[in-house]
Amino acid sequence: MSVLLPFLLLIAVVGFGLVLWRPYLTVVMFGLLAPLGLTQLPASLDVITVLSLLVVGAALWNQLTRGASLIPQSPAAIAAVVWSLGILGSVAFSSDLGRAAVLGTWQILAAWLAVAIASLVDTQERLRAVLVAVLIGAIIVTATGLSGGFNQSGVFNGSIVDNRAMGVFSQPNEYGLYSAMIWAFSLGMACLCRGWLQLLAGVCSVVSLAGLAASFSRGSWLGAVVAAIVMAALIPQTRRPQAIAITAAVTTLGASLVLIPYWQLPGLLMSRFLSIFSGESNPYDNRPALLAEGLRQWGEAPVFGIGPNMYPIESQTINSGTRTLQGQHAHNLIVTMGAEQGIVGLIALGLFVTAIVQAVRMARRIAVPRTGSRPRHIPLGTAVTLAAMGGLVSLAAAGLVDYPLRNALTRSTTWMLVGLLLAGQRVVRRQEEARSAQAVAGEQVSTV
Repeated sequence: MSVLLPFLLLIAVVGFGLVLWRPYLTVVMFGLLAPLGLTQLPASLDVITVLSLLVVGAALWNQLTRGASLIPQSPAAIAAVVWSLGILGSVAFSSDLGRAAVLGTWQILAAWLAVAIASLVDTQERLRAVLVAVLIGAIIVTATGLSGGFNQSGVFNGSIVDNRAMGVFSQPNEYGLYSAMIWAFSLGMACLCRGWLQLLAGVCSVVSLAGLAASFSRGSWLGAVVAAIVMAALIPQTRRPQAIAITAAVTTLGASLVLIPYWQLPGLLMSRFLSIFSGESNPYDNRPALLAEGLRQWGEAPVFGIGPNMYPIESQTINSGTRTLQGQHAHNLIVTMGAEQGIVGLIALGLFVTAIVQAVRMARRIAVPRTGSRPRHIPLGTAVTLAAMGGLVSLAAAGLVDYPLRNALTRSTTWMLVGLLLAGQRVVRRQEEARSAQAVAGEQVSTV
């Protein structure tokens, strides 16, 4: 820590300068420094949390200097208000105010991070700079899990695997979910963009896919598969690259099983994947009991929930049937959120989802028009919105069997994707408004 302190102080000074000079560059900084995101700072803070504060502060400063209203007006900002009020309510009614307030504060900050990114990244030039930073940072993060090679071993037909990759994360499932989100996002960018940005996204998709495989996280694999299917259905431009990649992967795995029979990795990957459907049980898997415990906690506090990060505490009480399991969450995104944030939290999440769906529908109308041929060039904002949708779908699908959002980097990356999705929509709208204004001006000139 003492070695990193001067470097971190330099980052703080540079960040403050960027807030005053070019506020959107704090988002660039957020993306580039993702590999250091989990570095611990004094007061139990980590770098990614400080960077999130910096981005939100930059957005606030930008609004003040422009003389813009601070009253929430966009659907995402209104959703963030409901989200924040709901968390404050869940913290107030929790049995451990201090514990709930810590994670609750970071959850509020993460939601406003999405709103801040959508506010700051409002031109195509800024969006391109942010994308380069995000992809470079993501390549480094996912590559950290590959440094140890592929030396995994498994038992119970792949239900338990040792030496799973985890990179800078503390758990393989967190690394796997991060890799799945980044893979889907970079795949969309590689299929919809052109030039060096397409090349950078292609490299990111390959590295993140390797990290996803090395994580041996079945929930993350499920998320990636669902994201691939959804993207193929909604974004025709991704179908051919996906078909080529699947054919190459299956051919490579099949050939390796025949030509290199002593190499355990292909067989272990196949066994691990098939264990999702075979019903092969892990004797240490207590997910059904933890899910039931989450439903019990939700039933006791349905409106505001028991409070952020309170599932582990409540699962140790006398009324719990999982006191000996030391569960951290219900292994389900909706149930864990319902238990800790209640119906109000899920309503706020629904408002965010509504804003996301509206942005995706607008992007699809441009990328996949109902009449006429598809455009040869997809606007960058449209590409980002559709690509970020893929990353969020992978999270939602993985959330059916897991809840890895306790991790600060995974949580911040999730809300960063929300912010980029909304930023892409805003960029496209501004471009359309500019074209409309030019057309009106041209008509007026011709009339005169």
